[in-house]
Amino acid sequence: MIYITDEIIDKIIKEDMPYSDITTEMLGIGEEKGIISFYTRSEGVIAGAEIAGKIFTKLGCEVLSKVESGEKLSTDSLILQAKGKACALHTGWKVSLNTLEYLSGIASLCREMADAAHSVNKNVVLAATRKSMPLSRELVTLAFQAGGVAAHRLGLSETVLIFKQHLEFIGGLDNLEKVIKSSNHKMVEKKIILETENIQDSLKALHYDFIDGLQLDKLSPDEIKNIVTEKNKINPKILILAAGGINKGNIKEYAKAMPDVIVSSAFFHAKPLDIKAVIEKE
Repeated sequence: MIYITDEIIDKIIKEDMPYSDITTEMLGIGEEKGIISFYTRSEGVIAGAEIAGKIFTKLGCEVLSKVESGEKLSTDSLILQAKGKACALHTGWKVSLNTLEYLSGIASLCREMADAAHSVNKNVVLAATRKSMPLSRELVTLAFQAGGVAAHRLGLSETVLIFKQHLEFIGGLDNLEKVIKSSNHKMVEKKIILETENIQDSLKALHYDFIDGLQLDKLSPDEIKNIVTEKNKINPKILILAAGGINKGNIKEYAKAMPDVIVSSAFFHAKPLDIKAVIEKE
C-alpha cells in the first residue's frame, strides 16, 4: 500500500479551490447537510477510494462506506459514500471524481494486461515505467498496485539502469566491465541492469557476470525468445526484461517469449473509468 500524505491531499484540494467555492457561497447553501455517492458506470478495478476518503475526511465529512483499491466492481456499484456540509461535499466532488476515474482506469488496464500475460506465462512480472506526469508518481503507483502491476523503477536512486546514452560517455559497451569493476563506489545493494537494442549486444551481455539483468528494448517476441533460450544455457541467473512498445494488443506474444519481466508504458494511456457522483440533500 502506498502511503498518501496529508500534504498530497491538501495539494489536491487546494489546486481546485485556491481561495473559496464562490458558487456555493453565492447560493448560500454551504451549511446545508448532504450525502455524496460515487458509482461505477461500467465494470472496472477501483483505485484511489482511500484518497477520496481522505479528501472528504480532511474537509470535515464522515465517510459512510468505501471499497478498497484493487476491488473489481460491476456496473452501478457503490464505490464511496460520505456525508457532511454542502460546502465540503462540493469542494471534494470533482477532485475525488477525477482521482477515482483516472486511477481506476489505470488499475483496470493493468489488471486486463496482467490477466492476459499470466494466461500464457504465469510467472512473468509486469512492471510499469516511470513515465508519469511529474508529481503524480505516488498516485499512479497506487493504481499499478491495485491492478496487479509492479513499478519498474520509481526513481534514479533505485536501480542502476545503464542505457546507450550512458555507454556514450565511457567509450561503449566493451568498456563497461572495466568501469563497473573499477568503480570506487560499488552499488552493493542495488541491481545493475543493462539495456540492449539488438541481438548481437544482447548475446554478448549474457556472458557478463557483473550485471544482474538485461533489458531488451524493442526486440521482437521471437528475438526475445531466442535470447531467453541462450540465457538458460549461458547464464540462467540473469534477469531478462522485455521493454519497448508492449501493449494490450501484443502482451500475450511477449509473455510467450518467457522473459522474467515485461516493462510497459501502456498503462499511462488507459481510458479513465466512467464513474458518476450523486449529491443529495440529507
